[in-house]
Amino acid sequence: MILQFKCERLHYIINTNYILTLYKDRLTIGNKSHQKYEYKFTLENVLHWYVDNLKLQAFGIEYKGIIKFFKANTKDLEQLRSFCRNLICFDNIVELYKQIDIDDPSRIQDQISLQQFGLKIVTQQQLLTQVPLVRQLNHHGIISYHECFQYKSQYYIVTEFVGGITLQKFVTQNPKLSHLQCRAIILHLLKAVQYLHQHYVIHATIDIYHIIYKSDFIKIIDFSQAKQSNNIDDQDIKNCSRILFYLYTGKEYNDKDYEQNIQTLQNAQTPKLAQELLLSMMTDQNLSVPQILEHPYFSFSLNPQERKKRFQQFQRVQRSTSEMDDSDAISQSIPELQTNKSKSLKQLM
Repeated sequence: MILQFKCERLHYIINTNYILTLYKDRLTIGNKSHQKYEYKFTLENVLHWYVDNLKLQAFGIEYKGIIKFFKANTKDLEQLRSFCRNLICFDNIVELYKQIDIDDPSRIQDQISLQQFGLKIVTQQQLLTQVPLVRQLNHHGIISYHECFQYKSQYYIVTEFVGGITLQKFVTQNPKLSHLQCRAIILHLLKAVQYLHQHYVIHATIDIYHIIYKSDFIKIIDFSQAKQSNNIDDQDIKNCSRILFYLYTGKEYNDKDYEQNIQTLQNAQTPKLAQELLLSMMTDQNLSVPQILEHPYFSFSLNPQERKKRFQQFQRVQRSTSEMDDSDAISQSIPELQTNKSKSLKQLM
């Protein structure tokens, strides 16, 4: 048992008092001798809320085709909501958020805490696959999910708000990155991938369009094709190699022309150790992320003249990125969220 609190089921004649008991995978509602209702925490199930004046007033569960609402103390309901996040899909919480950017409807704000979040629209199947996978992860290089809900037959995931721009746009705006910048970015990315692999997650589609960059950090934001697997293949490592190629050259790796890739790296004056690492990541199927992180590329020093030149370029890049607008992050076409509360709590009971 994790939590217990009193709740009240309103009827037309006599109200009934119950005790809600919260467990790791379900909640039960009843009294000391008999549990009348049991509701399991799965994303196929929906936990309904009744909100009034930006406060949770009641929760509802589906029972024999009917939504039964139970009134309870707001603080107890907030605890219930906090525990159930990402374990079950919510409904009727739209008014707790507001869209704060006309140009970016995926940017929302919690009306109580005033904390900013991102809003991602998904299909039910995407919600069922992505949320269980991402909710287990806790890494600064990986986006986190706050909660999920349905609204007008559509499904949404509330994510942490990530400012900045895509890595692709950053490189386009800064076509000659310093060696230090390239190394810092790929190091952060590889550590995030290492964390994924340690948790038996294959991302499968890491690319420059779904990595957000801001100042000194990167964050993987898309998990639409990710999967859980005990067999970690080399696809993530190859994709990291493609990104390292793009960082140094500003061009995409050509799968059909190995010699052209070599020439492109040389034309971009890519350090030899970077070339060596990049190509081994692309061709060695047995290479693991820990082995990659031990490569001399991550510890070697440039000669003093080259180091000074690249450091000055690095400073210019840092100044340019520090002035970027947070609103430039990836957004989706998300419909306006409006609430039409036509029934009172008494009517819903």
